[in-house]
Amino acid sequence: MLRLSAEAKVGLFVLLGLGLLVYMSLRVGGISFGKADGYELTVRFESAAGLDRDASVGIAGVEVGRVKDISLDGQKAKVVLVIKPEFKVGKDYVAVLTTKGLLGERYIELIPGSPDAPVIEPGGEITRTTKYTDIDRLITMLSDVASDIKRVSGSFGDVLGGEEGRRTIRSIVNNIDEFTGRLNAVVASNEERFSSTMNSFNSLAYTLQEEIPKILEDVSSVAMNLNTIVTENEEDLREGISNLKAASRKLEETMDTINTMVKEVEPRIKKSLTAISSVANKIDKGEGTIAKLVNDPETHDNINKAFAGVNDYLDKFNSFKVYLGYRAEYLTDAEETKNYLSLRLQPRTDKYYLLEIVDDPMGKKSVETRDVTTAGVTTTTKEVLTSDELKFSLQMAKMFEDLTLRGGIIESTGGVGMDYYLFDGMFKLTLEAFDFDKERNPHLKAGITFNLGRYFFVTGGYDDFISKVDLESYYVGGGFRFEDDDIKYLMGSIPVPR
Repeated sequence: MLRLSAEAKVGLFVLLGLGLLVYMSLRVGGISFGKADGYELTVRFESAAGLDRDASVGIAGVEVGRVKDISLDGQKAKVVLVIKPEFKVGKDYVAVLTTKGLLGERYIELIPGSPDAPVIEPGGEITRTTKYTDIDRLITMLSDVASDIKRVSGSFGDVLGGEEGRRTIRSIVNNIDEFTGRLNAVVASNEERFSSTMNSFNSLAYTLQEEIPKILEDVSSVAMNLNTIVTENEEDLREGISNLKAASRKLEETMDTINTMVKEVEPRIKKSLTAISSVANKIDKGEGTIAKLVNDPETHDNINKAFAGVNDYLDKFNSFKVYLGYRAEYLTDAEETKNYLSLRLQPRTDKYYLLEIVDDPMGKKSVETRDVTTAGVTTTTKEVLTSDELKFSLQMAKMFEDLTLRGGIIESTGGVGMDYYLFDGMFKLTLEAFDFDKERNPHLKAGITFNLGRYFFVTGGYDDFISKVDLESYYVGGGFRFEDDDIKYLMGSIPVPR
């Protein structure tokens, strides 16, 4: 029976995990090796801000291609698309530069036109473009609204501020108070007349209620007489009598409604006038939110500061990026694998912070010198000591176009490093120096990294190549790197058991 060693089991587990991650990432990023399958189309935008190479191109939410290249053509951004051969784009299609979610990555959406429209040939151009309103325009609109509020509040302050404004408001309040007093007096003086009128209406209603049956009897008698004379109009006369009865009932209902409305409106009028007088007095005394907006300039300044704070916060949050990565390096001389788990926090495009946890099977090597005396003879011996295998790095990096300088803690010791990017970031040359121990020489490491698409890379180089304790070794390896938006997409696509 074949038995595997612990190292072989760990290696198989790592290979299976890397294979699963490669499969998931290929599904997310649509990475293809070699030449992309499809035909090219061109589209021009006024601005392609936020759009990256290899960004998605979709129709009705379905990915049909990728962005191959972005360049400047005159004063417009020229974008080259690679469309899958099974999808055809009509000449009346509209290209839209939009965003996934509120703060997601930018992509191009193609809006179909007429099914009978002619198809754009390979190498052609999509001439119709548009764009949706983004968060920057929304913030600008909010800033304009804040400016308008400030101007309006300033106008209120100019009109109502000062002693003249106070006298005007006081005069308005006095006029309202005098008007409510007169209205109350009119209502009180005419209360008896109003009651008498309502009694007359009630009496009239009761009279009509008693007299209508007699009238109906007379009408019925006349109808009978007419029936003997004009028999052909019998149905019309009966219908007229029925309508007259309905009209009498509606008249009675209307009189009852008028009586009820009059009784309900009177206390509401008195209550409304009292409320108006109370609000006017509070505004005159400076009480309440409306009075502060009218009289207090500090409120205007606070509103402007609040809008400015929201604007600054959204700008900083939009530029902040987080990257999570992993890489494995196989040391050919030691026949061991060194693992790195990294977290990169990038608040600006030219600056980032790097935190790494390193699983080093070789551990941290140090040289200890001892003097041993045997038979009166003293000899000096050197012993190589090994400490913990788990290390960490904490570095701050500054980017200067293609050159990046790093410094801080590298593998639990002080150190510096630099990265140089070639061919638009496809290749990266790396040199690191750390663990400056005179007994074993500084730990120098040089390597090159090749990016396979957006998420994966392979690496190789020479580690600790000036070591005095025979730890130098060539290494080869690979890894992956995901942005925060990619991690959100992966987590959202994992099926959740119900």
